[in-house]
Amino acid sequence: MARTLHHDSFIDAITKLADFTDTEIAVIDQKFATRDIKRKTNLLRPGAIAREVYYIYSGCMRLYYEKDGEDISAYFFTEGMFAGAYDSFMTAQPSRHAIEALEDCHMRVISQSDFQSLFTLVPHMNELVRKIVEERFISLHQLFTSHLLDSPEERYRGLLEHRPDLLRRVPQHQIATFLGVTPVSLSRIKGRVARS
Repeated sequence: MARTLHHDSFIDAITKLADFTDTEIAVIDQKFATRDIKRKTNLLRPGAIAREVYYIYSGCMRLYYEKDGEDISAYFFTEGMFAGAYDSFMTAQPSRHAIEALEDCHMRVISQSDFQSLFTLVPHMNELVRKIVEERFISLHQLFTSHLLDSPEERYRGLLEHRPDLLRRVPQHQIATFLGVTPVSLSRIKGRVARS
């Protein structure tokens, strides 16, 4: 059966991370369903247990926290990324954060039960999960360090350098909370950077 371009990107992503046999790839491929979701769909709410993990073919998803009636953007997932509330998914504990689709998304999805079954069916599954978690840890560690050591303008410049697509795709007030500033401060930062 011929693979679609989207299908190939998923297979490419997992085979770059672990040395799977063709049989193992077929098993993983069968366990990950394909799904389309609409913009503004809530995939996870605070207090719920994350039951799925996603691979994004196209679209943008946001992981955020809610505090005192406001939400704080923590991370943005886009094309070619594995997405989810991993801590809740792995521990089956209620999540402190939420996930929503900021755009229409085309993705692969796996349930908790199917995910667990892969550890028995696919010997190299541990390697895949370890590398995905390592990548996420490094990314979050860099964000954490940036929030401690960099000024808001330096954080904005970093976003402009490493993930400029987010500035076009994500509402300004969500980018502002991600950077730890108000929308007004973000506008001023953007103005200063544009003039420099």
